[in-house]
Amino acid sequence: MEAHPGAWQGGGKIAVSLRPLLPGRFLDARPQSAAEALPIAAAVNIPADELPQRTHELPPRERTVAIADTGPAAEAAAWLQSNGRRAELRSDWNYAGSVGEQCVRRLWEPAAFLAEVVARLAPGRVLDLACGSGRDAVFLAAGGWSVSAVDRLPDALGLARDLEDRCKGAIARPIQWVRGDLETPDIGLRPPFELSGGFDLIVIIRFLHRPLMRRVADWLRPGGSVVCETFTTLHRARHGKPAGTEHVLRPGELPALLGGLEITRFDEGWRGEIHTARVWATRY
Repeated sequence: MEAHPGAWQGGGKIAVSLRPLLPGRFLDARPQSAAEALPIAAAVNIPADELPQRTHELPPRERTVAIADTGPAAEAAAWLQSNGRRAELRSDWNYAGSVGEQCVRRLWEPAAFLAEVVARLAPGRVLDLACGSGRDAVFLAAGGWSVSAVDRLPDALGLARDLEDRCKGAIARPIQWVRGDLETPDIGLRPPFELSGGFDLIVIIRFLHRPLMRRVADWLRPGGSVVCETFTTLHRARHGKPAGTEHVLRPGELPALLGGLEITRFDEGWRGEIHTARVWATRY
């Protein structure tokens, strides 16, 4: 196990003068120095030559990326289109002005189901399992949650820390990033990171390990919730992935994996080209 606080200047001190984390309208593909000197309103700066390393900061694939038509915009559009993304050059942008924007912008989106449920919950302590490149964890931290996030892959955690650093103006408490294997009995975790009975919310998005699902109720406080969404056999039949049957849900299976929790909401279905089951369950 490796646990790290967020990459914050000042030794991990709590941030002050927080700004809201809001959706952006445009990709600004100029070099960082140019974007900082003269920022574009409602834009997110990802330099064209950094796009291959920062695809996790882009909108979902079904969305068209609107690129502010200045600097290397055409280069960015060409790269996106050559990698299966829709992109368009836009001229309806403006500079942000001398004071800049009083918010942090993002092009990426959190899981829609998670965002829908979280809007109905008071912030508390949350555990994001299989956090990947950190979008949901950063979204939750910007919403006032105290976040611990676990993933097996060091590269994914590196991307997640970078994303937190770019959004740190919207985050009060540094995220605790933890390396752990969720498919092992003890998850590879050791003190000071503890799981038992301490979380108001547990998030599991696009990951499935059935023995893990049967344990999460023990890690919730009374009144705490689990939000889970992951792929089904119908998704695998169409797309051929996830590769292993152990990583996809059978029809109607998900609620039964969360024994001891009350099912607040459950549904299955196609959302675009993705078929998932999703559940919001609560411990009483």
